[in-house]
Amino acid sequence: MAVAQWGSYEELKPDQLRQIVGQAPVVYWPLGLIEHHGWHLPLGFDGIKARRLCERMAARTGGVLLPVMWWGGEGGHGLFKWSLYQPPEAAQAILRNTVERLLNSGFRCFVLVAGHYPWRRIMDGALPPLARAHPDALFIWGTEMELGGEGLRLPGDHAARWETAYGLALLPELVDVTALKGGRAEADEWPEGRPPAAEGRHPGVVFDAAAPLFAQMGEDARRADAAEAEALVERLVQSVASRVNEWLRRQRA
Repeated sequence: MAVAQWGSYEELKPDQLRQIVGQAPVVYWPLGLIEHHGWHLPLGFDGIKARRLCERMAARTGGVLLPVMWWGGEGGHGLFKWSLYQPPEAAQAILRNTVERLLNSGFRCFVLVAGHYPWRRIMDGALPPLARAHPDALFIWGTEMELGGEGLRLPGDHAARWETAYGLALLPELVDVTALKGGRAEADEWPEGRPPAAEGRHPGVVFDAAAPLFAQMGEDARRADAAEAEALVERLVQSVASRVNEWLRRQRA
């Protein structure tokens, strides 16, 4: 069976959207954040990672890829310079309102891929009531750690070994492991020129701005292996795409 057409929502014309909904009423929505990800990863890493995963999935099932939702919140890096956290209730409202509109437009399969792990709490608050109200629809949501189900739980961290490895597999042109070196002036790396007090620090996060592993939480990013991550990513993409394609097959039967 040929894979249905897919495209980016913001680039499609109304007639194209109508055609895609008729073939594969599937929405992929990457959820990200603007957040410090160490010296070697971009500030939008979470959203870019999620989008690249969604692109791979959509290419195997058809459907529509929504723009990255950048404005999430919660986590251990809100006090870092350059991070832009938003109130969780605002993110949850956008999530709920957008999915409701898409349901009214005929979409019936929703895959929400969160690159930022605290998105899980926001999704768990917004999506179950919608799933219950629309039992004919398929809802899949989570981070790379949960999307594959209990049999395929990918490892995760923050800007450390695993996220760096996923970056090398999914967005290698935006990763610079040579930047993992110390010596920065600490005063330049905090909004008020000084790090937060001990009680304001998330456990496990490196708060020493002069350190090579600044902002990381997890194993040393210099241990990242692109091939190892690619194998895990492929299994995850195949797992989600198989679930979506099976649902589409039943709808067409």
